[in-house]
Amino acid sequence: MQQQKLDKLSLELISKTLYQGKSVSLKSEVYYKSVDATMVTHFTSPVEKMVITNGNGEYKEYDVKNNTVTLMQGIDLSSKSSLFYSFLSGSTSDMGLKELGYKLSNTKIEQKMVITTWVPIGENTVKTKKAEIVHENYLPIYLAFYDLNDKPMHKSFYSNFQQVGSIKMPFTITEFEYVSATDSIITKRTYSNLKTNALVDEKYLSFKIPVDAKVIRPAEQNNIKK
Repeated sequence: MQQQKLDKLSLELISKTLYQGKSVSLKSEVYYKSVDATMVTHFTSPVEKMVITNGNGEYKEYDVKNNTVTLMQGIDLSSKSSLFYSFLSGSTSDMGLKELGYKLSNTKIEQKMVITTWVPIGENTVKTKKAEIVHENYLPIYLAFYDLNDKPMHKSFYSNFQQVGSIKMPFTITEFEYVSATDSIITKRTYSNLKTNALVDEKYLSFKIPVDAKVIRPAEQNNIKK
């Protein structure tokens, strides 16, 4: 039987971040539409806000309580750098690195794992020396970025793969953001309650920011995250 095409999906997401002994938890619902790579994240706790991104790198963050919106744009904000785009578009071999301005420079096999190294060629990647992806059984389990001194900047580990239509996606992602040689921010993202196609609530995918929302300049907004 032919698998039904995945046009859209939604998932519940719990993110737990640990930094300098302090823990912060966020609850949200993530919605994704394949046709135009629209991704909407509805944060429900501890505050309610909407984050809307697309494949062109247009970013809108709407604060529901204060009726304010932050507008930004950049390739690093594009939904094409998201987990959903990489897996649903069949881009798991490069995990969206080509879209971000990288090219493949080396491939090797160690203990049945395929390790690929990618180097920046675009102007948006000048702060990184290289990126590395590890695949096991054709699934990406690790992605890392290194700075110009060959020190790790960011590492992502993918696990708990589950079937989503005809593909497998990781429902647990553990990230390490290195802020110094001795300190890092650790974030664990856990997805659940998958819904696809007709079962997806269109309310948030078609959400429109109120026209009277006050526009906030990025410099005025602290800790903006995708």
